[in-house]
Amino acid sequence: MSTPLPPSYRGADVVFFDCDSTLSTIEGVDELARRRGVDVARLTADAMAGLIPLNEVYAARLERIAPTTEDFIWLADLYAQTEVPGARAAIEALSSLGIDCHVISGGLLPAVQPFALALGIAPDRVHAVPYPVDHADPAAVAIAHPLARNGGKPEVVAQVCTNGPARERRMIVGDGSSDLEARVETGLFVGFGGVEAREKVREGADLFLESEGLWAVAGLAAGPDRFAELEDVAPRTHHQSMIDLPILRNWMP
Repeated sequence: MSTPLPPSYRGADVVFFDCDSTLSTIEGVDELARRRGVDVARLTADAMAGLIPLNEVYAARLERIAPTTEDFIWLADLYAQTEVPGARAAIEALSSLGIDCHVISGGLLPAVQPFALALGIAPDRVHAVPYPVDHADPAAVAIAHPLARNGGKPEVVAQVCTNGPARERRMIVGDGSSDLEARVETGLFVGFGGVEAREKVREGADLFLESEGLWAVAGLAAGPDRFAELEDVAPRTHHQSMIDLPILRNWMP
């Protein structure tokens, strides 16, 4: 944990999940590049680490990859095959508690959306970069989207929450610098290091999860007021994955 949670923290009413290296163990754009026979991994890694602006690499990657409809179908299936442990269970539990779950990703919508739907997140709760393959210039459409540049995630979070919930009742979970940027629009930023532990994210997160699974997110979002209700919507065995976080252990019934 980077800093103690404020005593006033009672939980979240909306949770934003990053997709790549958070809900899934892969970086989708890198996988598309390998499928298409090009290499963009270094560009992706530098952007996620905050070493170079995201918008500087986004167009270059798409121009090299030029993904097709078949590529997106393939990638959506690969996302499903590489789902992070606890992701589906956490989303199901949070939804059962009435906590709104969204995906917010710099990944490409044609692949992210079907994966999110399989996890139980409605299409209108999925925020990712559009890539209309039938458009004359799909890459131009993509790079014009806020999530294809730095500063886009806080903008999208603010827009989604225009009519509530309040900032202190919002949570975002992610592994990259673009997720960290959204901290200004949320009450709790949970850095996820189960796939890629990025030092900048570790240092800037309110909480940093070292474990490979996401179930602890359910406990954090439930907060002390709704933590006991998790017993009614998930097996007790899931709770044992939270014992490494003292703050959650203190809430456990």
